[in-house]
Amino acid sequence: MKQTRMRAPRSRARLHILIPAAAVALTPPLALWAAPAAPAAASTPVVVTLGFDDGTVDQFANGFPILAAHGMHATFFVNTGPILAGDPAHMTWADLHALVNAGNEIAGHTIDHADLKPLSVAAAEHEVCDDRNTLLAQGFAPESFAYPFGSFDSTSEAVVHYCGYNSGRGVAGISKKGPFGETIPPANAYATRTPPNPKTSTKLTTLESYVLNAETDTQSTDWVQFVFHRVCDKSTGGHCGAYSISPPKLSAFLDFLQGEVNAGRVVVETTTQVIGGPLNPACHWDTGGTGCIPPAP
Repeated sequence: MKQTRMRAPRSRARLHILIPAAAVALTPPLALWAAPAAPAAASTPVVVTLGFDDGTVDQFANGFPILAAHGMHATFFVNTGPILAGDPAHMTWADLHALVNAGNEIAGHTIDHADLKPLSVAAAEHEVCDDRNTLLAQGFAPESFAYPFGSFDSTSEAVVHYCGYNSGRGVAGISKKGPFGETIPPANAYATRTPPNPKTSTKLTTLESYVLNAETDTQSTDWVQFVFHRVCDKSTGGHCGAYSISPPKLSAFLDFLQGEVNAGRVVVETTTQVIGGPLNPACHWDTGGTGCIPPAP
């Protein structure tokens, strides 16, 4: 039976703290996050989120069956541009609906995998808001966002909030030396932290260590978000790229997670299950901001 954790209600007013481009970014430097002085058993289970970025077809063909076999759900951060263009290297709308029908989350990642930092506000809103609007029009419930390349600043955070997302995820901030996990709720829901992206060369024991370290953290609840890309096996002739995990390694990692779940030390949840919040309407940023969420005064 899934273990329920009580969390403090998330105030919408607290999230409306994003500031204009000219202001300083909200994300505190890593140096301010101190590692625990001495490991001790965590009082509540570690929350693990399995994230897959870019919506490549191998995530559906190779990754989805492994998730289903383990009874686990993931968050898929997809780019709608390649899907609309019918790119065979990316999933189709039917694939995404199959993922949602099985309990997975479909989330935003911009139209074209755009680096938001160098863009104008209008260009960033086009990439983020219109990507989300397309997902809404296709019947999905996009509440979570991942910054392409993990690149963002205070303006990027403000755009993601304005477009209606409840969170924004980076690709760094958690390490084997600490901090060992993101907090629940996060200090900044629009700059959540993760371990480094797994690469082809990343060992299974390294993936496991991020979970095991979080289990011994003195923080009340640690959240460990894994960011996977391709699910591809070089040994079988696949052209996988640096950021990939082989199906056997992914299966072995989920075997490990299943053992931790069964022992009551871990729960696996999607990003939206962790963050919570409403499903906001489409943001018509280009016609007066109808449906968009402006920053608090």
